[in-house]
Amino acid sequence: MKKHFCLLILLFTCVATYAQTDFTFPSLVVEYDSAIIFRNLKLIPTKRIEQSKDSDYVSPNSVSLKAGMAKGSVKLKERGNYMLDNINVLLIENSSGKDLLIKSGEIVMGGRQDRVFARDTILETGKQHLIPVYCIEENRWSAAEKKFTYRGTTGSGLQNIIDTAKNQTKVWDEIRRLLKHNNQTNSSSYAVLLGNKKTADTTNQYVRYFLQQLRSKDSSIVGIIASTGNKILGADVFISTSLFYQTLPGLLEKYCTEAVLTGTTANQNHSHEAVYANEMLSPQTQSGFLSKKGKRFFYKNVLIQLTGYAHLY
Repeated sequence: MKKHFCLLILLFTCVATYAQTDFTFPSLVVEYDSAIIFRNLKLIPTKRIEQSKDSDYVSPNSVSLKAGMAKGSVKLKERGNYMLDNINVLLIENSSGKDLLIKSGEIVMGGRQDRVFARDTILETGKQHLIPVYCIEENRWSAAEKKFTYRGTTGSGLQNIIDTAKNQTKVWDEIRRLLKHNNQTNSSSYAVLLGNKKTADTTNQYVRYFLQQLRSKDSSIVGIIASTGNKILGADVFISTSLFYQTLPGLLEKYCTEAVLTGTTANQNHSHEAVYANEMLSPQTQSGFLSKKGKRFFYKNVLIQLTGYAHLY
């Protein structure tokens, strides 16, 4: 029995160590010379120079929340009739025939309140699931349930609070701050803030620019480090190029929204990004970094994404 236990510990250690090396130097390189800058936002590509063993295996047979809701194969409902019983959960039915991938920070409008998903989640097909969410519309609780529609993703700042604070009051506090900062105090809705014509048009300009620039790059990009002024907005690194480009529109919306709502002129110097990247991607410091400043995302027990949170220098 003791021998079998030791073998299991050894196997787990080897798998964990291998998974980590796929997401550290020297398998990855940060290309500071290829930084892309547009107004308040800078993106620095991260490339994979050593192919991951699992990159071919991990081609998720999945559907995104946006696509599933658009096709009608993913349906969202309130759990019941009472506010206190329902504010922090939604009932999701996945009949898409595929796993449903939901990312923290994704927004749905409607129901009795607009919501944002509280964590990265994978949901099996053919089942109903209760999923944790936060309210992003403080002053509305409708008597009648409206149809839910997909609204995109939050800015990286609000997502960081969702991931780390795990507290409804702090989510509302941040939304109030953003509304005040952007002179939108006539509403309590984060989605309304994003839908403001000036905000939406400017964000779309950012997204189009970066999407064009990144799609014209070579095919080895697996991640980005995003910053505005002297603040790192975050970083995302994936197991493969295909997965990076599959999720790129949502990533750009997250960082471009934050640059528009709270950003300052992007810095031409990359020293802060280098310090951040070295802590996140060095084998000696990555575990400590992620325990405080980031998260891992697994698909079928394979590590497919690392996310780093914001940091102000």
